[in-house]
Amino acid sequence: MKSARSAKTALILIDVQNGFLHPSHWGTTRSTPECETNIGRLLAQARAYNSAGEKDGPSSVLVCHVHHHSIDPRSMLHPAQTVAADGGARRAVDALPFAAPAPGETVWAKDVNSAFVGTGLEAFLRARGVRQLVFCGLTTDHCVSTSARMAANLRIVDEVAAKSGGGDEATVVLSEGGIVLVGDACATYAKGGFDAETVHRVSLASLDGEFADVAATADVIGAIFDA
Repeated sequence: MKSARSAKTALILIDVQNGFLHPSHWGTTRSTPECETNIGRLLAQARAYNSAGEKDGPSSVLVCHVHHHSIDPRSMLHPAQTVAADGGARRAVDALPFAAPAPGETVWAKDVNSAFVGTGLEAFLRARGVRQLVFCGLTTDHCVSTSARMAANLRIVDEVAAKSGGGDEATVVLSEGGIVLVGDACATYAKGGFDAETVHRVSLASLDGEFADVAATADVIGAIFDA
């Protein structure tokens, strides 16, 4: 991980939406009970970091909200769905209140697992010279995993360095630590006969060191958002 002062950083929140409040649609058990608290901590720290410096300057942290808008009307993330909460009904595709986008933060709508298909997010990050992506959200083994894998495959955080010897050719070098997945700020559900924590931990293990560096919220805050 690199400090946001030395590597342009984007915090990407995946599917932190009201639809996940449904008590049974996704399954009856879920991993990582501290997930929402930790997402809130990351978001607050990124905003504090920006407030302490130039909000739109070269060292600011880009906060990107990615929301799923399913094309399946049966999904709890379909735009027509609502979910009961706090004695009323909330639009399922809207952000959970603690993660509501603030002015200046971008919101990208997708209808597939990847945050980079049909959204314009890839071009947005490249145009701003982002060199570090920090992922959190729901669910670990679906949209979070797919987005992290695709970010690595797309080489969004590549660094281009001239070959030694003074030639005109260049070699593309993947920025070390350029994709960070905050493991305790993601969550998923039991499936396939495996409990939720097992699905979560195995998903993280499959990503770590190959597609992303898996880290804890406290470590990310200390290393990256050092306002």
